[in-house]
Amino acid sequence: MTLRHIVSWKLSGQTREQRDAQAAEAIALIEPLRDSVESVRALSIHRNELFDGANYDLTLIADFDDEAGLEAYAKHPEHQPALQLMPKIAESRVAVDFTV
Repeated sequence: MTLRHIVSWKLSGQTREQRDAQAAEAIALIEPLRDSVESVRALSIHRNELFDGANYDLTLIADFDDEAGLEAYAKHPEHQPALQLMPKIAESRVAVDFTV
């Protein structure tokens, strides 16, 4: 069993360039968690490429063994800077978790 965690953010930057900079900052914090958080089985983060302004700007896809693995990731000390950053640069967040 694998728990897939998908999160998308609508960034607050007023221009594409501002949102690109916000996305780059978030990616720099989140991408290394793939290797530093034990419970992460797979992790990728993607900047939206089409329909700028209509679509969400940034999406995280992460896999864990189970809910306990996701919880360990959420509480991991190296994840905390991302948790602090995202509310500052995102105007909205959506998430879905499901078993694959």
